Amino acid sequence: MSGQLIASSFVETDALRSKLLAWARKQERSLPWRGTRDPYRIWVSEVMLQQTTVSAVRGRYDRFLRRFPDLRSLARAREDSVLAAWSGLGYYARARNLRLAAREILREQGGRIPRDAASLRRLPGFGEYTAAAVAALAFGSRLPAADANVTRVLSRLYGIEGMGGTKKHREAVRMRAAAVLSSGDPGRLTAALMDLGQLVCFARRPACGLCPLAEECVALRGGSPENIPGRSTKPRPVRLFLAAACARRNGSVLLARRRGTYLDGLWEFPSVDSRSRSAARRMLASKAERLGLRLEYRPIATTRHTVVNRRLFVEIFPATPTRRSKAGNSRSSRWFTARQLANAAIPTLTRKVARAAGFLHPSRSPRSRRA
Repeated sequence: MSGQLIASSFVETDALRSKLLAWARKQERSLPWRGTRDPYRIWVSEVMLQQTTVSAVRGRYDRFLRRFPDLRSLARAREDSVLAAWSGLGYYARARNLRLAAREILREQGGRIPRDAASLRRLPGFGEYTAAAVAALAFGSRLPAADANVTRVLSRLYGIEGMGGTKKHREAVRMRAAAVLSSGDPGRLTAALMDLGQLVCFARRPACGLCPLAEECVALRGGSPENIPGRSTKPRPVRLFLAAACARRNGSVLLARRRGTYLDGLWEFPSVDSRSRSAARRMLASKAERLGLRLEYRPIATTRHTVVNRRLFVEIFPATPTRRSKAGNSRSSRWFTARQLANAAIPTLTRKVARAAGFLHPSRSPRSRRA
């Protein structure tokens, strides 16, 4: 008999819901996106929380909403402004899709966010989970919204074995989630399951002694909660060398607009990466020459950066514009003061390079100084 069938013989869903909600009331996390049924605010929070930690989002959420307090303001904003407000959260396609969806809702729906998950799914950036989460948290839909945290909790609770993320596993999780959400407030229950995964049912070393559902947990009874659900092997880290040029002029630094990658449209120091340090340096020298920059060959600073499985070892080289340089006089390159960087669409790596080069204070961003 499978773990799923064993679980169904002793997990009483009504009792489970009561325990889960009682635990949620006690732990009462103070999160800026909690306690609202505003679909716009819930939508923004769910998009921000995709592949990003709660701690990282907590500091950005209110700031983003101050700049774009409602769907109409987001829809009418320039892409650069939205990317700048998103700066530091990464995965910038999320911000682009957020704006595109807002524009479509304003144009096609009169500014009203659809209430059902099926309609939400047709909007840019709305996958299966995000559509279900917004429908549940904002409109009380009982369609299961199973993110990584909910999936982990339910997989262990009901002993759902197999590899997480597979179609068979997702369907089994949705079936169990639907049972839990069949009665009671689906928004509160969904939020409680998310919190349980974030605060107690960790992927590694779960705090089972603190879990309100420990007595019902099939994985805990089996003695191996960490092994459920199954996880695919992470790709091996790729070591790369990145060479960046730091050109200064009258208190400003030169940045170039990134094209053709997931960072498309964002501003960065002129740079290249390679598996070889010497190759990165040669390629940067060639790029600097095309920009009309004279590159010095002794680095002034180094830093490191990680993007998914890419480990970047960064060297920063000083550069000066030549008399014939046209750098900064086009849409693809521009001179930025430290204050202007606060309002620019720049990724975390650009900020790291600026700090390592001494252009920004290492412990404070321009945004924090201005506030």
